[in-house]
Amino acid sequence: MGLAFLASSHTRAADPRTVTFFVASDSHFGARGMSDMNRSLVQQMNELPGTPYPPEIGGNVDTPRGVLFTGDTTDNGTLEEFAEFEQVYGLTGKDGLLRYPVFEAIGNHDYVNEAPIKERMTQRHGGINYAWDWEDLRLVCLDMYPDAKTLEWLRRDMQRIGRNRPLIPFFHYSIEGYYSDSWEREEKDALAKALSDYNVVAIFHGHEHQVGHYRWAGHPVFRPGAPRHSSHSFLVVRVTARELAVVPWDFDNRRWRASWVVPIRR
Repeated sequence: MGLAFLASSHTRAADPRTVTFFVASDSHFGARGMSDMNRSLVQQMNELPGTPYPPEIGGNVDTPRGVLFTGDTTDNGTLEEFAEFEQVYGLTGKDGLLRYPVFEAIGNHDYVNEAPIKERMTQRHGGINYAWDWEDLRLVCLDMYPDAKTLEWLRRDMQRIGRNRPLIPFFHYSIEGYYSDSWEREEKDALAKALSDYNVVAIFHGHEHQVGHYRWAGHPVFRPGAPRHSSHSFLVVRVTARELAVVPWDFDNRRWRASWVVPIRR
């Protein structure tokens, strides 16, 4: 895969507003082999800062602010499985194998037993829907997907931050493609309408276990691979004053798989 969006000249010098973060998904603790696969993924996340980006991106990977994790932390939705997620990924960057803070969404496999993991994630982040800032970048976790209740929460948050702040939503379910029928078209249309007048830099989701990108309702959408199945990659994301670069890292072969760049309106 090559450049899929806008190729441009890239900022080489350090910019105080530059934000780097990683995106991973679908650890499926409890399934066979996932303990070792996730430990390998986390080890490479820890080692990646300082690695040169592909030439078309330029520069080296900075230490990330954190990791967005787009759901399905467990395979069977048990607290025992989630305890292993916490042991490997931690929360703050100081309490697990991962050296960076992690911000996870809930996935359908996490919700098999409904309450336990939802309650545990609420203890960790204050809710299943939550938001925070990295510089002027606003990041919002939107549950498994933005249903009517979550969308109302999102509208209130966006009204507080205003229409010009760069915004990155993330959640678990796909919006388009083979695995996108887990939520209704009307719900997707409502999300598109809610986001239409805001400065959405990108949307991230998991669920498919396959790295990729597409455009939806005018917004760039990205998904990482997963430790489970064959698309063993996570995303490295760099946001500068002018653009967002997304580069998948293949943690089987220790190499970049592609690169995508989109402009940012500020």
